[in-house]
Amino acid sequence: MLSVACKDSIRAMIYIAKYGDRNSFLSIHKIAEDLDLSFYFLSKNLQKLVKVGLLESYRGPNGGVRLAKPPDQIKLLDIIDAIDGTEFFNKCILGFDTCSDENPCVIHHKWAEKRNEIYEMFFGTTLSEAVEDIHKFSNIKI
Repeated sequence: MLSVACKDSIRAMIYIAKYGDRNSFLSIHKIAEDLDLSFYFLSKNLQKLVKVGLLESYRGPNGGVRLAKPPDQIKLLDIIDAIDGTEFFNKCILGFDTCSDENPCVIHHKWAEKRNEIYEMFFGTTLSEAVEDIHKFSNIKI
């Protein structure tokens, strides 16, 4: 469903929301190391998030990234949209171009219901809520 790049970006954004603050930048090297991600691929994905205004970046010895907005104003769906796009939520799960309510595939109605639930979950979850859950439940991993 979500690409590896998208999952890594969501994890990184949650990390930034948890450990960052509005006055300083977090090193991308540190984020990549702590999350066991490729620095090169993470940098590339975080730049996409900078371009859409979810992150701010700063180059130099104390450079890195920080959230461009408060974490309660960034939905997980915003990250998905920036990295993968949201077309997934409007397409046939079996890949038919002509699948619709009027011309459904064999699992169209079942998928439409689940797809809407998944969309609502990502739309209704902010970075703040993700960080709160990390604090509530000790076994949650980023």
